[in-house]
Parts: sequence; C-alpha cells; structure tokens
Amino acid sequence: MLATAPAQAAPDATVAPRAANGQPLTLERVVMLVRHGVRAPLDTEAAPGLAQGPWPSWPVAPSHLTPHGAAAATLMGAYQRQWLAANGLLPAQGCPAASQVAIWTNSAERTIRTGEAMAQGLAPNCPLPVGHRPPGTLDPLFDPFEAGAATVDAAAAVKAMEPEMDNVRNASTYLVPAIALTIRGLGCDKTLPACDLVQERTVISPSADNRGVDLRGPVAQTAGAAQIFILEYLEGMAPDQVAWGRLGAGPGLSDALAQISRLHGLQFDVFARNAYMAPRKAVALAPRMAEALTGAGQPPVTLLVGHDDNIAAIAGLLGVHFQVQGYGEDDPPVGGGLRLELWRDAAGQALVRVAYVAQTPDQVRNLAPLSLASPPWSAVLPLPGCGTLCPVKTVADKLSVAP
Repeated sequence: MLATAPAQAAPDATVAPRAANGQPLTLERVVMLVRHGVRAPLDTEAAPGLAQGPWPSWPVAPSHLTPHGAAAATLMGAYQRQWLAANGLLPAQGCPAASQVAIWTNSAERTIRTGEAMAQGLAPNCPLPVGHRPPGTLDPLFDPFEAGAATVDAAAAVKAMEPEMDNVRNASTYLVPAIALTIRGLGCDKTLPACDLVQERTVISPSADNRGVDLRGPVAQTAGAAQIFILEYLEGMAPDQVAWGRLGAGPGLSDALAQISRLHGLQFDVFARNAYMAPRKAVALAPRMAEALTGAGQPPVTLLVGHDDNIAAIAGLLGVHFQVQGYGEDDPPVGGGLRLELWRDAAGQALVRVAYVAQTPDQVRNLAPLSLASPPWSAVLPLPGCGTLCPVKTVADKLSVAP
C-alpha cells in the first residue's frame, strides 16, 4: 500500500462486536499498548547536513513530552474510560477500584508522563498508580536489546529478514513522491548540488559490532525528518514552522504529511516487524500482554505505554497491519496504539478482538474533545487465519515468542 492510499476500510472498533448468531458478547478484559504522546524531536532525527535552516524551538528538552502532548493524552484517556464504561468494564463515574486498572510505562520521561496524563483522563482526580522503573533506567519490557534481555546475531538477522525487505529496498521506486516531499521540506532540493536521495542505494547490513543491523539509503535518510515534520504539526505549530512552510498549508500540508509518514513507518520493517526481529524486540512484552489478557488474577484493564517500535513488533507477531487516518501504513501515531479485547459469548467461549485506536493528526493538533459520539479513529484488525474475532488460544500462541 502506498502512503497516498486512504486509510484502510475496516470495521469501526467503537462498536462492540457480536457473536456469529448476532447475540451480544461480554467484555472481560482489555490490554492496551500505546505509544507516548507528542514529544520534542530526538537529537538523532535532525538530518544533519540536509536540513536547510534552524529547527523550530520546542518548549521542552529533546525527547520529552510537551504540555500539548500531555493534554492530547488526557483526552485519549478520557475517551477510553467512556468506551470501557459503555462496555461494562469500568464504572461510568468515580474512581475505579485499585484492582481494576494496571498502568505500566517505560522509564523514559515521555512515557512516564504520557501514562500519568492518560491516567488523569481514565480516572480524573483519582489516585491511579502509574508504575515504571526508576526514570532513565532500562526496562527489558520495552528495551530488551539495551537491557540485555535479547541479543541479535546481526549477520544471521540480515540473512533471515531479506525475504521481507522488498518494500524497504524498493522505496526509491514506489515512494518517490514521499521522498521528494521530505527533500522539499528539508530544503536541500535548492542546494547546489541538490540532494538526490532517490538515487541512493538501500543497504541493510550487520552493524560493526555485530550486535545490530544498520540501514542506509532513502528510508534511513528521510524517516527522522518526516517524523519531526509530523510532530511540528501535531504540536500545533503555525504552518510556516512545519517543515519551514515548504510543504504548504491546509489540506495540502495534511496530505504531504500523510505521504511522508510512510517513510517513518517503513523503517520498522527492518528494526521491529520482521520475523527475525519481532520475537526478540517483544521477548518480554509479548508474554506480558498475553498474561494480562488471559492470566488468572489480572485486572480488567491493563495499559502499557511504550514506543513505536514496541507496537511494530507486536503487530508483526500478530500479523496485522494498520493505517490510521492522516498517516502512512504501519506508522504508529503518538498517543495511540493496539487494544486487545477479551470477549466471552453466552456459551462461555473466550474470543479476542484486536483493534487500533488513535487520534487523527487534526484531533491532536486541535486538542479536539473525544467521546463515543466523536471518537478517535479506530479499526478492527483481522488476524490472518481467523478474522476479527479469534479464539483466545490463537492470539496467545501468536504472542508466545521463541527467538
């Protein structure tokens, strides 16, 4: 699917599913894995040597959640509370019991603060704990490679993932418009000589220490800048500050950002989604989600706050793809993510529905209030082999990783 394709046509996840005979189902548990909210750019995203002009200033340090991002996350939390209450999993008002909700975030500032902001939306003015490791320490749930919970044989990884790399290797063919838009946003189309990233060869190779994989070429050169331009828009910056105004304004700007978003999402084909990397990236996270969904004594609602590559890895294990309105295929928007729902029919059979729920770019930019009548974008993601309602064992098996 090209970045210019419309958001996929899929059932709206706002509506509760029904059994094959039309009878209603009972919601028993929900496990959400979401990406942190709007943050200031990372130092590694700044496209040194390509960006023509000083980047806009941000109200927080690099990588930190912005106040705007926190406000958007609270709005999403409030919506999820409404949806959970409408489906009988949480009370409509008041504070949920301590045993009803579990929140765990990565130890980065942006994930902790996103969890706190979403908790305020889920349960305003309630003492809802937000768990995490000490700030700045490594959590193998979200950062297994850095924490030593998983390792990569880089040469074996490159060989194993090669059959899945066609989209990355062919980006300079089918994503020429998106690459050209990113080049225009950077302003290096006007330099002498102009940067011609389309002609760069894609190289996927073992890292020098053989502990990881390196990606070079058009996707690697444009993914970071594409993400910055999208973050500038989400933060509510004026159009002349989004990509220095080089991508226009209004609908034209929104369309350009949707196209370049695919470049950001495509890098996860290399680093997270493929059959070699996904079980390693999710070595601790996937079993944690399976336990939260099916284990005895687990709370009805579990919220995990991590990063885009965490979502990409779990989506890869499940074999699902998504395209949120206003974004490119498989690019996880800030503040949104996967929602695994455990339903039970009248005969006692447990069924799982997988959904993706995320605010559109304009909902985040404008801090649009969300409700069941004005929801965020959502879609039910059919799992290969079983569709939109799957036996719980099927999903648990997919989350059983053995790297």
